[in-house]
Amino acid sequence: MAVTMFVRSLLMLILLTVENAGSAVSPVVTFNPDLNKIFTGQSLQMTCDVDSTVQGDVTYNWFKDDNWIHSEKTFSIESALSSDSGNYQCQTSASDRSDSTRLEVYDGFVTLQAPTNVYEGDDLILRCQHYPGYTAKQTIFYRNNAVIQDWGSEDELHIENVNMTSSCKYKCTKQVNHHLLNYQHSDETSVSVQALYSLPTITQSPQFVTEGDRLTLTCHTRLSAHRQYTVLQFAFYQEGQNIQEFSSANTYEIPFTKLSDSRNYTCEVQTSNHRIKKTSTTTTIQVNRIGERELFNKSETEVTSKPGTSHVTTAVAVTSLVLVLFLIVIALIFLYWTKRIPLPGNNQPASKVEFKEPKDETENIYMDLDTNTGKWQIFSQKPHKEAVKDLMAAPPMEISAPLNVIKQ
Repeated sequence: MAVTMFVRSLLMLILLTVENAGSAVSPVVTFNPDLNKIFTGQSLQMTCDVDSTVQGDVTYNWFKDDNWIHSEKTFSIESALSSDSGNYQCQTSASDRSDSTRLEVYDGFVTLQAPTNVYEGDDLILRCQHYPGYTAKQTIFYRNNAVIQDWGSEDELHIENVNMTSSCKYKCTKQVNHHLLNYQHSDETSVSVQALYSLPTITQSPQFVTEGDRLTLTCHTRLSAHRQYTVLQFAFYQEGQNIQEFSSANTYEIPFTKLSDSRNYTCEVQTSNHRIKKTSTTTTIQVNRIGERELFNKSETEVTSKPGTSHVTTAVAVTSLVLVLFLIVIALIFLYWTKRIPLPGNNQPASKVEFKEPKDETENIYMDLDTNTGKWQIFSQKPHKEAVKDLMAAPPMEISAPLNVIKQ
């Protein structure tokens, strides 16, 4: 259980680190006015907003439909043409390209305008505008082809505190006077409500908790790049009971943990206007008795598990691997020598091994008087019996004068 919690928390920290690292320098494109549609002849300014942590000289580049068009922080369209419709992105010298933002330049009589980015909790305003220079009368609004605001003089539709269910297709119909008559013209637009911030998650530090340790729980979430300055509040719960009220602090500390602190914990994140509130998934904290720690490295992240489970399995696996490698080496040595010296029972005849006695290079030559014949005889003493026999079998040698014994 502890290992599962550790792996889950480690993966969560990695994901949060990657997400935050990617969003720290990711620019966003904003429109002024904040409209996804304009008429031909109207003006609009685009700005490339980058995170304030980026320091030094920053260069900017603008792209329309993946084609480079500009090299400053802002890009302006003074008198829009239909050809200005497209997907716009910006990039800085310290970042990747931003997400694309769509602009539509319309030359009809009526257009339904919406903000370029809509987030949960926003007050959505849809504007049913007619072409400048013409007069218009009443307007009607639809949502998924159902009337939500009947004929009236208002050319704006207000929807407060939108959520994900507000994502749909909207349409307006307006009476426009031209050629001395009133004509009905319509336009529609799709609104996609985006998440203001991600579902919160809880991480713990340290990963292995023993009685008496200081435990810190951190509630993580990620704001949209377009809403980085939104104020969020955090609260913590133990088994569903509130243990820390909403505040700007996204951490909760237990200075001196006890076994009774082994509980289920959740955190909650809300906006300062209380419109959006999200609850994290449950995180189970396990406080261990003193002495239950099985593996701890003070210089790195702690790795823990229940006694007798994963560490024992790891030790057995390592020992088995070493034993297998040892047996493989022994087998290779055995095969090597069996090829050089065939074992009994093989088809190949065993190699003959000859054993030679050490050669005694010392030979004693001496003479002796034969009392029977009265003659001197020469004898040679060799290390092998065969040499002595040969010498004894030789005929006696007569010597007329005394000889000295010669030794080599």
